[in-house]
Amino acid sequence: MLAVRPKLKPVGKSWMEDNMRKRNIIALASLLAGTILSGAVAGAQEAQGQEALLERIARLEQELAALKAELHENAARVQQSEEKVAEIPTLAERIDAIDARTQATETLVYNPPLPKARWHLAGYADASLIVSDAPEGPDSFSAGMFNPSFHFQYKDIVMFESELEFSFNSEGETDLELEYTQADILLGDNNVLVIGKYLSPVGQFQERLHPSWINKSVDAPAGFGHDGLQPASDVGVQLRGVLPFGDESRLTYVFAVGNGPRMNLEGGVELEGFTSDDNDNKSLGGRIGLLPVPWLEVGASLLTADVKGLEGTVAEPDTPEPTTADFTLWGADMAITRNGWDVRFEYLNARRGAIFSALPHEEEAGAEGIGLASAGHEETAPAGDTEVTFLPRLKMEAWYAQLAYKLSGITGARYVKNLEPVVRYGEFHINGNDELREENAEKRFNIGLNYWLAPSIVARVGVEWRNFAAEERETERRFQLQFAYGF
Repeated sequence: MLAVRPKLKPVGKSWMEDNMRKRNIIALASLLAGTILSGAVAGAQEAQGQEALLERIARLEQELAALKAELHENAARVQQSEEKVAEIPTLAERIDAIDARTQATETLVYNPPLPKARWHLAGYADASLIVSDAPEGPDSFSAGMFNPSFHFQYKDIVMFESELEFSFNSEGETDLELEYTQADILLGDNNVLVIGKYLSPVGQFQERLHPSWINKSVDAPAGFGHDGLQPASDVGVQLRGVLPFGDESRLTYVFAVGNGPRMNLEGGVELEGFTSDDNDNKSLGGRIGLLPVPWLEVGASLLTADVKGLEGTVAEPDTPEPTTADFTLWGADMAITRNGWDVRFEYLNARRGAIFSALPHEEEAGAEGIGLASAGHEETAPAGDTEVTFLPRLKMEAWYAQLAYKLSGITGARYVKNLEPVVRYGEFHINGNDELREENAEKRFNIGLNYWLAPSIVARVGVEWRNFAAEERETERRFQLQFAYGF
């Protein structure tokens, strides 16, 4: 501290000393007062800091207490949650509980074993209206057919199935036919041994498509119906099955041995199932089908047999004896069924060798066509008689292509989605028998529209053009309506 030098005045020594002492005292007092004041200020500040610190400590203690309380609450909740989780059964325990309840329920419910024998009824029926512009064409309603099919299965060993056909003839009388009756012996999961009268496995139409509710048009394609080129049935035995390969590919096969076809009185070959064989030769046939994908199938068929000429009722000294000829039929088919499309193609080709066989005996000599005139006879014979006649080699060919599409593939609109337009064209050619050619050979074109009321109930309308090979027959146009259902 700097000492303040007072202004010197002329005073005495004691005064000066006294004055200096006073100033020293004042300085010391000032110093002491400053020290005391500083200490007091410092003490006051220290006291204030301690108070703030105590307040802070108190606040922290309160926060700590709150945190502890919250921690305890959380711990309590966690403990409660763990206790609840512990009370929840594990998945395995729940499954065991369900199994236990299921077993307990099964013991209370009577569950009879499956019967060893089971019956099943199926079939189809139809009614039609056909209006033709031909002079002698049909303009009439038709009750169509009623074809019930019965199935009886014993375990997984064998199944019997039969189909009857009830129909009305032109006189209004009821005709009854047995379409097929067969026993299917199940040889494992992929093979079946069939015995009896069965639908022919040659091609696809007769075996799979001929029921009226499955057929896309009212009529069968030219050459594929009854009395056509495609065999309808046979009596014998067949082995059929499937060989799966890859993820979804299949190879199907049918090998058949039957009584085979017979000659008819028109000089043609009747390809219906006969319960007896008129010769020692059996027919051999079958079909191989390849499905590289489930919606595409291509197949090849074959039928070979000998046919025996028919005995005649007119016996002349120079009348020849009936002979036997070979008959071979082969075919190819293809089917695409995907996304509403139904595209099909079938082709059949048949050859029958030259043969001596009986034909109807014409009443007048020189009659045209096959009969006595063709055999070189001029005598007159009673109506209904038959005479053995030479028949040249017969060639037949039939095919059709069909395109159908369900509109449900492009629209979900009510009513519209149930429509299915259909177009089909086919030809049936016959060479070597003028009578058969004039009666059956034709080109047939169909357009139609199906409306599916249900998956197995259909109402259809269509137009059919028939262009016959016989020059004297005019082209015929038919308007067709049909209601068909399967059950």
